[in-house]
Amino acid sequence: MPIKHLIYSKDLTRADYDEILRRFNKFVAGGIPNDLCRGKIVATLFFQPSTRTMNVFQAAILRAGGGWIGVTGEEVLSMGKGETLEDTIREYSCFADLIALRHPDDDSAERAAANSYVPVINGGSGSREHGLAAPWIICAMAYYLKRPLDGLKIGIYGTPEINRVVKAMAPVFGLYNMDIVIDDLGHFPLPKDVEERALANGAKSVKYDKLDNFIGDVDILFVTRGLQKGIIPPDKFPKEKEELILKSYKPITKEHMKKLRKDAILYMLKPRIFEVEKDVDEDPRAAYAKKEPYAELGMAIITYYLDIDI
Repeated sequence: MPIKHLIYSKDLTRADYDEILRRFNKFVAGGIPNDLCRGKIVATLFFQPSTRTMNVFQAAILRAGGGWIGVTGEEVLSMGKGETLEDTIREYSCFADLIALRHPDDDSAERAAANSYVPVINGGSGSREHGLAAPWIICAMAYYLKRPLDGLKIGIYGTPEINRVVKAMAPVFGLYNMDIVIDDLGHFPLPKDVEERALANGAKSVKYDKLDNFIGDVDILFVTRGLQKGIIPPDKFPKEKEELILKSYKPITKEHMKKLRKDAILYMLKPRIFEVEKDVDEDPRAAYAKKEPYAELGMAIITYYLDIDI
């Protein structure tokens, strides 16, 4: 039987997302059994900075009675001697039951999956996609909105063209027949193929407008990172584009929150650098500033990909 990997959001069907959401909801409601993954090992191989994605897996497997091995750079591995990523993945898949990977090469997750004996979860493959982001966002939306996801109106503000989380999640919004409206600062639209996948999957529409014109209509407003430090190498990100972003990107303020519906939420695709003013954090609709169920998400993914019944 072929190994299931999560490289791109298209690797999962609507039924798959619903099943991951079911598992997530069960862990949120009842907790994570402390022996659910006894004897299981997750490898977290992170060659770019990470606060949330790496710890999602590490915290989840520990809470479930398993363990993790991993690295945060090449220096302590034989990669520092010249071993390839492919060989490193092959070796780690002999030690672990699942690999979570973040690497600067755009095709790194694909290469890893092609050489692994165990499931590979893409936690950021260069600038292409953050594969884990799609089920992560679906679970977060359900958790904070507390209502069915089908037919929601989604707002996106910032730089979707260069945001690998948005590139992963937009097509999945289509699976839930959502309506997508974007303020891309006038310069950073969704890549055309991502927009086409969203529409082909069933999105009601993908439109562009100014934030002030739609902020009062959306169920959830996603705010992207402005710059891509730590993802796109400086030599591949033109200085002129960086200057354009800094000039065009106006942070979300309390004035914006006055226009957001009372039953809507604001979700920052973290890390936040300057994109949302800090005094917005106190607003009850600022979901990004609340305690997030990270371990429950990680356990939903781990148990799904290891075929552990819950």
